[in-house]
Amino acid sequence: MTTKNEPLHSIQARIEELQNTIADKEEQIKSRALHLSDNLKAELAPMEIVKKYPFQSAGITFAAAMLLTRTLRGSKKNDLPGQKEHSAVQSQGHSALYTIGLDVLRSAKDLGFKYLQRYIDNKLK
Repeated sequence: MTTKNEPLHSIQARIEELQNTIADKEEQIKSRALHLSDNLKAELAPMEIVKKYPFQSAGITFAAAMLLTRTLRGSKKNDLPGQKEHSAVQSQGHSALYTIGLDVLRSAKDLGFKYLQRYIDNKLK
């Protein structure tokens, strides 16, 4: 004979079983997300990208540096005759930006060549 408490116990046991299943699935999801995050960090690391695509990286670096230099230098051809009277402060600010742009260009070039040299050395070994 069944008592009234038996269905209640089976429902309670089923709830506990579902809670345990949910907790297990939650741990699996957290573990997979952590693993995916680590994989993405490894794949999207700048060093890894440069190792996989050295020539494309060097080309993009060169193009970005040229664009930055052209932007910072400005266009000398578009100066009108009446606009040549710049104040000393504007001239100093412009030359400071130009100097910074050249430093960035040199640094990017050195970095690109260093990665390219390291890549070629590793391929020749």
